[in-house]
Amino acid sequence: MDRKKLPIGVSDYKMLISEDYYYVDKTDFIRQIMEEGSLITLLPRPRRFGKTLNLSTLRYFFEKTEGNIYRPLFNGKSIERWKNFDKYQGKYPVILVTLKDCKGDTFEEMLPLLARELQAEFIRHDYLREHIQQADYLDQFIRLQNRKATPDEMAGSLRLLSELLTAYWGTSPLVLLDEYDTPIHVAFDKGYYDRMIGFMRTFMSLVFKDNTDIFRGVITGILRVSKESIFSGLNNIDVDTILEQPMCTSFGFTQEETDRMLDDYSMGNQKDEVKQWYDGYLFGGETIYNPWSVLSFISKGGVLAPYWVNTGSDVLLRHLLADGPSQIREGVESLIQGEPIRSVINDKLAFPDLLAEATNIWSFMLFSGYLKASEPEKNCDDLTEYTLQIPNREVRTVFFTIIRSWINNGPVKNDRLELMLQALKEKNMPIFQRLLNDFVVNTLSYYDTSGRDPEKVYQAFLLGMLVNSGAYEVSSNRESGLGRYDILLRPRDLSKQGVIIELKLYDPMFDKSVDSVLDSALQQIEDKQYAATLHAAGVTDILKMAITFDGKRVWVKTAE
Repeated sequence: MDRKKLPIGVSDYKMLISEDYYYVDKTDFIRQIMEEGSLITLLPRPRRFGKTLNLSTLRYFFEKTEGNIYRPLFNGKSIERWKNFDKYQGKYPVILVTLKDCKGDTFEEMLPLLARELQAEFIRHDYLREHIQQADYLDQFIRLQNRKATPDEMAGSLRLLSELLTAYWGTSPLVLLDEYDTPIHVAFDKGYYDRMIGFMRTFMSLVFKDNTDIFRGVITGILRVSKESIFSGLNNIDVDTILEQPMCTSFGFTQEETDRMLDDYSMGNQKDEVKQWYDGYLFGGETIYNPWSVLSFISKGGVLAPYWVNTGSDVLLRHLLADGPSQIREGVESLIQGEPIRSVINDKLAFPDLLAEATNIWSFMLFSGYLKASEPEKNCDDLTEYTLQIPNREVRTVFFTIIRSWINNGPVKNDRLELMLQALKEKNMPIFQRLLNDFVVNTLSYYDTSGRDPEKVYQAFLLGMLVNSGAYEVSSNRESGLGRYDILLRPRDLSKQGVIIELKLYDPMFDKSVDSVLDSALQQIEDKQYAATLHAAGVTDILKMAITFDGKRVWVKTAE
């Protein structure tokens, strides 16, 4: 059969349907907005999960036009079965503005980008110009069409347009604001956050707060930026995050939708691999696939790759992992080893407070698509905690990449890492120890080695380096023999050398000597029979290594 084109990068519903692209029917989202949404609905979802397409769908469904020209776009779609289809379809004017491209290095550079988006919408409604009675409204309208408006006029632009549309059509418009927090993300990164928040507070409040000239409002973004800072006074807003049940399957692909698509493109035999790479998200308890990655996978002929990861910047995530509390890096070490963590989730985030608490960083990572949350339970403080995990193999590559970059971009470059791994392979411990000391001295400033549990910091650091080597499967804190080893390197080629590493802190006030601590670590490897896992896998060449440390000085010893 002739296969339809895949809608990669197509976020306009009319284009998608008119040009017969493959479409996963999400039109029931329209019913959900009307029946489950509030007067104003905020829908935070990760990037590339269909937010812009869904708002475009709302626009073409509701938009009032001469002759109801958009009605055929919904022929045969699930929304046609809705009992209120005819009541709402084609009955309301619509304002649709997206801020996803408003990314300026300064506030002054952002304003022209926003002016361009507003210009497009005011030109789309150019028919209003002949019917504007008030001279000052007409002047503002023309200035917004010509990108000559002042910042204050831009801040009040959607309020002005809603009033004019209501007067012209005799019914209030649906107001759709897409990716509202993109300029806020950029402003935080570029250093003009406070000015951006001040502008956005006015921009959004004027149209969404106590405005009788709107029918409904739908806002999308990645995060719910703190209510105190931007949604101040919007008491009528309903926020449906990925933790809530309503509209949970409207963004991303369900298991059934993904399976059907893979079958349609004769890739049904790769369902298991696709699940491992791109599934794992939980929206309102429903399992969800990353839609961008699934479409890209099919488009590339079934090549598994981190497609979603490569579409956006992870600069902020890198900053949070490097400069946040030390338990963040310890948590990442657990996560990349497949071990979940527990945390309270804060769904009202202010960017300046992200680094203040680990909870805020975990929350940012969850809502941005880097983690999934399950098993909510009340803790002793009566706050809801969730089990957090990395959702899939694609996202797991992000954390490995970030850890590698810390090493590669530090004063000690990656060629030293290769030398260190080669020294390990050759059992050349003097070279290994010297190079490891270089790494620790020059790179461990990213970690907090003065905390209460420095062994975990060193463990996370070593794991971050060792995952660079494709020759090993690296694991930590797993049961083997009679206890839990610190780090185990299982060779992918079982005829090669395996490695067991035990870490010990050297405290000169309590320990007899460095050698005594090293010997104790080696004895623990023997007593606890940590080599059992490697023996069971068929590895016979096993290097047993003790590493001890005092601040940023490291010593290494191996079993004879």
